[in-house]
Amino acid sequence: MPSSSVLTLYVPSDTTALSLGADQLVPLFYEQAKNRGIELNLIRNGSRGLGFLEPLIEFESVDGRYGFREVGINDVAAIVDALAEGQQTLHAKYIGLVEDFHPFKIQQRYTCARMGVINPLDFDAYVKHGGLSGLKKSLTTSSQSIVDEIKQSGLRGRGGAAFPAGIKWQTVLDANAEKKVIVCNADEGDAGTFADRLIIEADPFMLIEGMVIAG
Repeated sequence: MPSSSVLTLYVPSDTTALSLGADQLVPLFYEQAKNRGIELNLIRNGSRGLGFLEPLIEFESVDGRYGFREVGINDVAAIVDALAEGQQTLHAKYIGLVEDFHPFKIQQRYTCARMGVINPLDFDAYVKHGGLSGLKKSLTTSSQSIVDEIKQSGLRGRGGAAFPAGIKWQTVLDANAEKKVIVCNADEGDAGTFADRLIIEADPFMLIEGMVIAG
């Protein structure tokens, strides 16, 4: 068991994990922990993006977060036993440090940095993990400077056209209108990617912050 007297577990709450029974695991973890006299701190996080691992259950230790993949209701008791006895490495679904699991280990996660790490609805956790830093910076500079930075970044749309975002922002900034409206287009135009859904579900405050900066 982790050195702390409290066992902190992360159970994902995204659409994929829910479709695979993640909600059914929650009361079972509480029940099994209670039966063993373990104080359980259970956090509902988002998905890290690898659907084939879901439900990916993570537990927190001094070394980082370790995971169990594709956890079902029949795995809960054995996982809690393994954690209580410090024998988690022997469990068949143990994957080690999540960040060291391939392909996480070879990724540089910028847009997806908080996905799967925090509770998506915990605003304090969002701020603690770097949220609002972009908005705070934008409030100290001009609209044109913000657009110039977007241009210099090379940021492009994530659709097939990959249109430069800076040109879009400049066009809207230059438009002569009494009222301008920010629209969140969350259409999953690229079949099967679900990129927008993952961001909206796992890091919704980032989306809102981006819309505020654009405004």
